[in-house]
Amino acid sequence: MCTFIGIESLAANALIELFDQQRIREVSFDTLVKYGMTVMQIYQRNTGVEAVLLLSEQYQNGLIENYSNYFDVEMDGAGNGVLKLNSSVNSTEELRDVFRWPMDCNLISAFLAPEALEKLGVPA
Repeated sequence: MCTFIGIESLAANALIELFDQQRIREVSFDTLVKYGMTVMQIYQRNTGVEAVLLLSEQYQNGLIENYSNYFDVEMDGAGNGVLKLNSSVNSTEELRDVFRWPMDCNLISAFLAPEALEKLGVPA
């Protein structure tokens, strides 16, 4: 058995914490990958279930196409990407309803673990 963690869940959970705790509305793709790798490791360690991050270009495009009401993406000239909360998002309540509450409790715990939040620069 395997648990898949989509880029949309990863992005939403990172931005929920960044916005709620520091009013930060963006996260770099590099930081998002570090956060995701840590979440994956914590989840696997706590459950014994393999976790896989879905971060390919196909999933990134799906994020942009399917969740443009929540997220914007900007690329700099060097090909580095930044994922931002859409300017219409003024609270994380809807993000929590859509992306967090349907999740397994073990996965939510991994997203909120101090070790994972540290990768975002958010105090636990």
